[in-house]
Amino acid sequence: MIKLNEVLSELEKILSPNFKIVKLDMNGRHVYIETSVDKLIDAAKYLLSIDGRLIHITASDEGYKGLKLIHVYGLDHLCINSHIILQTYLSREHAVAPSISKITYQVLWAERETMELLGIKFDGHPDPRHIFLPHEWPDPVESKAEEWKPVKVGKKCVLPIGPYHPAMIEGGYFKVKVDGEEVIDVDIKVGFNHRGIMKLAERRSFWKDIFLVSRVCGICNTPHALTFTMAVEAIANITPSDRAQYIRTLLAELNRIHSHLLWLGVAGELIGFKTLLMWAWKIRENVQDCTELLTGNRVHMDAITISGVRRDINDQQIRKAREKLKDVKKEVEKLAEIVVSHGIVRARTEDIGILSLHDAKDGGAVGPTARASGWKMDVRKDNPYAAYSEEYTTWDIIVDEGKDVFARTIVRVKEILVSIDICLQCLDALKRISGPIKVEVKGFPEGEAIRKTEAPRGELLYYVASNGSNIPKTVRIRTPSYRNISALIFMLKGYSLADAPIIIGSVDPCFSCTDRVIIVDDKRGKKAILSYNEFMKGLALKKLEV
Repeated sequence: MIKLNEVLSELEKILSPNFKIVKLDMNGRHVYIETSVDKLIDAAKYLLSIDGRLIHITASDEGYKGLKLIHVYGLDHLCINSHIILQTYLSREHAVAPSISKITYQVLWAERETMELLGIKFDGHPDPRHIFLPHEWPDPVESKAEEWKPVKVGKKCVLPIGPYHPAMIEGGYFKVKVDGEEVIDVDIKVGFNHRGIMKLAERRSFWKDIFLVSRVCGICNTPHALTFTMAVEAIANITPSDRAQYIRTLLAELNRIHSHLLWLGVAGELIGFKTLLMWAWKIRENVQDCTELLTGNRVHMDAITISGVRRDINDQQIRKAREKLKDVKKEVEKLAEIVVSHGIVRARTEDIGILSLHDAKDGGAVGPTARASGWKMDVRKDNPYAAYSEEYTTWDIIVDEGKDVFARTIVRVKEILVSIDICLQCLDALKRISGPIKVEVKGFPEGEAIRKTEAPRGELLYYVASNGSNIPKTVRIRTPSYRNISALIFMLKGYSLADAPIIIGSVDPCFSCTDRVIIVDDKRGKKAILSYNEFMKGLALKKLEV
């Protein structure tokens, strides 16, 4: 087990003389260190060499001080709660930092995003194209443009998978390079529906932002509200009551159960097992009934607030929720038996979309996607919050060594049962734990904090900074899909084009629905529009030859 003090001692040697601890948070486990830009590569090499995780890179506009570049490293999977937050100030006239992409793949998207947000240039970045903005705006960036032109040479061609529905939360676009039916490379473009929620959050009060960030994702709305309020509470030095913590945990786990069941149904649809969709979503209705019983809403709970929760839970609600969850548990146990033994499920998911442990780490995978590759990592254990620590609830992390789509399926199914057990523990505790559901909020002083939760898709990170007003100065969000989608490049290569939908779906991406593919033959000027079923049957090249 690594010791944080030893890490800090070594970092001081590496960063000296530019090593300054500017803040300690989370009982000294979150260490904010100010250093110089020329030390970032050395720090990255050391922290990654001890199996640290580069959780995110972001930046904040500090006015006359310039731009603050922030590297968040997680050591919590090695030493509980431990994080290193490196901060570097850059001048507006020369906002340049070294790219860490040569050391680890997982920073590629974060550096590209930071280039867009505040114009910081990362020297040595291999792909400086936009990630959220259109590639061609304001001027086209030539890097990698030629190798991804939609051409067809023999059986080799580039297939653009998309477009995505503009009414949904996020969008995505995959250019899949194939040789016949085999995927040999992938280029991923997101941001088609980038709504600027982080910027909007910096123009509204902390209270209004709770409801705004809940709309980042309709499915994972509770983790977003919870993570944001936890960061704000850290700045304001607020500790919610035990009763509020149990209610928060109960609602977060109900959110996880419904999300996993929704995903399981969609996965069934993707592999042509529509009965699985019907079974999973039928069970999910009981979970939504529970959510409505406890919060008044079936999807957006809107029950989390700064300092606690907005609604209490009475004994009658506890009794009814227990009955429903026990029924859900029985149904999920039956469904689990079907999933692990059904021929269609195994044929379409076993040995498909393999993500090795090495690639999971290098690609920055999180949540069930990482745990299905044998990586025992869960924010609820590594960085306990709400009522997840052992003095509140007891449970085990679900890990699988299969590394494929089937393993990612099994992890989620087992996690549903774990979540039900956590919910039942919370309901039992609420019968004996009294106290207020909210405490007094005196104001929001100057400060900054990072907080994480384990959303259904994985680790969710918020960085919030306050200037002393009731409106946050900076809000930065790194969602789990942000990491898992970027890691899809490791999972898609070497597999059949027909397997691409379930491989992409296996990370539970927060994408809009897609139901067609446009294939462009640049030489002959041909294109073909495929229906969803035609694509699933592998008819792409045949349609092009017509």
